[in-house]
Amino acid sequence: MSSHFDQYKAELEHLGLSTIEDLEKLAKPLIKTTTKMEVQKASRPPENSQLDSHFGGQPYFEIGESWPTTDNGVPLQFIFQVFNKPDLELPKSIELIQFFYDFEESPWDSTDDGLKIKIYKKLNKDKINFIEQPEELPRNKYCEIKFIPTETLPDWDGIDSYETNASKLSCILNEDKPWESYGTVVKKLIGEQDYQSQLGGYPRWIQADAAPQQYNKPLPLLFQIDSEDNANIMWGDTGVIYVFYDEVTDRTEFTLQCL
Repeated sequence: MSSHFDQYKAELEHLGLSTIEDLEKLAKPLIKTTTKMEVQKASRPPENSQLDSHFGGQPYFEIGESWPTTDNGVPLQFIFQVFNKPDLELPKSIELIQFFYDFEESPWDSTDDGLKIKIYKKLNKDKINFIEQPEELPRNKYCEIKFIPTETLPDWDGIDSYETNASKLSCILNEDKPWESYGTVVKKLIGEQDYQSQLGGYPRWIQADAAPQQYNKPLPLLFQIDSEDNANIMWGDTGVIYVFYDEVTDRTEFTLQCL
């Protein structure tokens, strides 16, 4: 019985794929622009900060809304908000995203209580409303966000979901450490990739690929948030949260991974 290695080699030889240059050609079309969110040091909130993109501080609300809570009425901590602009990697149908979280319960996925992803498709700023943060919540730091356009590729744990031949060829090029072959190509194409807070692009997994599937392909990443010292945010043990979103169905999915 032939091994997976032999099978991959035969398949790739049939396609004329055998070199590191071929791997680069497979990876290059997958490059996506993403928006890195560089969280700045805590500062004093400006006037009308509800209308700014930021971590911590005061979130945007409209008349008729209330502060998000768990199913049991426990208020959630406001994490960040981003108002969409043409140069950000957010779906054009979205005007504002917000994220709230319960650090006491520390939910790990969408089935858990204790998190709220708010997506505004239409804002009515004439109805803006100030809601005082509940007293039981700790005062969180206001941090401005610097938005930086960058490029991303799937990481090794996720590449098989986007280009199986790239995964197979990496195995042929380095049977013992296939991720090194792929990593060499990624570094050449877009530079060193690290964990970061970002809008859009590909998730960078701490553990295995856990992207939810829809239409037999990974659900698009809406944002991922790294543990951020400036905002005093730590997800588990130096973790990252991932939020996925389908613009057609409005489906959102959340997962958290940590070391």
